[in-house]
Amino acid sequence: MSAAPTDGRDAALAGLREEFGALLGAERRLRSRDSHRKEAGGLSNAQVRALFVLGAHEESTAGEIAERAGLSPGAVSGMLDELEQAGIVSRVRCADDRRRVLVNLTDAGRKVLGERKRRWTKRWEDAMDGVDDRDLEAAAEVMRRIAASLEDV
Repeated sequence: MSAAPTDGRDAALAGLREEFGALLGAERRLRSRDSHRKEAGGLSNAQVRALFVLGAHEESTAGEIAERAGLSPGAVSGMLDELEQAGIVSRVRCADDRRRVLVNLTDAGRKVLGERKRRWTKRWEDAMDGVDDRDLEAAAEVMRRIAASLEDV
């Protein structure tokens, strides 16, 4: 008689794994579209992630941006060159430690970030419309646990 709850839990965990795989696939497809966006004059998703980091942590180094955005330091360095040429970020040497280069959003960069935030917020709100707050909190907890379990792999 105790097999039923285990079967239900096993099925729920299997469903979660399947949906997690689908999420990873969607994220891979999102990343693969980056080159097409850049060719069309837009920003890549990686660049937008870097802008979100800078919006939350002004005056960050390239290494800090890479770590917080989950990007490679090499990719961030080239990305910052492009963003600086576009007038979206500026880089200045730290007054206290001339070896450090700090990256900041320019006024144009803050405008771009504000527009991206509005679009992403609308997308999230539309996608989560009708989902109960408790379900959203439970989903966030599940994602935290999955992230923590992946850190141990």
